[in-house]
Amino acid sequence: MKVHLLVEGPADRAFFRVDQASWGQRFFKQFKDCDVEVHAHGGRGTLPEGEALKQPPPARSRGLLDQLPAKLRAYAAAKQPAPLVVVLIDADDDDCVDLKRRISDAAQSEAPGVPVLVRIAVEETEAFYLGDWKAIKKAYPRAKQMVFRTYEPDVRPTQGTWELFAEVVGEKGYENKVDWAERMGVVMSINAAGNRSPSFKALCRGLTQKLQPKNVTVPAPAPAAKPKKKKFHHAAKSAKS
Repeated sequence: MKVHLLVEGPADRAFFRVDQASWGQRFFKQFKDCDVEVHAHGGRGTLPEGEALKQPPPARSRGLLDQLPAKLRAYAAAKQPAPLVVVLIDADDDDCVDLKRRISDAAQSEAPGVPVLVRIAVEETEAFYLGDWKAIKKAYPRAKQMVFRTYEPDVRPTQGTWELFAEVVGEKGYENKVDWAERMGVVMSINAAGNRSPSFKALCRGLTQKLQPKNVTVPAPAPAAKPKKKKFHHAAKSAKS
């Protein structure tokens, strides 16, 4: 199956990319005939509403949500079989349920025949990293566990996940996000059961439900039942002459 994974920016692409030993490479390798393309955008953007939903995005609008309606229309118009489109967006300060509903409504409006999986990172993808302490310790041996213990997964109002992750690993600065993604991507477990982030678990569960694991075989059609032979009862011949 062709999968188009739409993410906000280069840090997300670095984590989900399907090369080397990244998380994306290891995770999607579990599934049969899974061809994944990760598309990074110029940030989050704003989802158009009303009549604007049907219009091309403004020339300088590079955000994921800015471009989403037009991209969905393009996927729906493609001649090849419909791909699975995965939209992974940061919650930021939005209500998660409302944000997911608005994106799902846009997908149903612009690409009704295309399967679309919408997942929200609460509040940012750094929350996924903070869900896996063992991976943090592998990537950053001097990580501060006392600071890490202050984190409560997916709690709203948000705690500032990228800022907290920066404090845990001792690397201040937004410009380090791509490096964090690359380093965490090679050590984080693809088994969501061990991750504390509910939104990360929801992402993995959704992908697993949509894709076919390699170890699952499709049963062959049952052979046609053979017609039963009719039994004929002959009258017993008399032994007497």
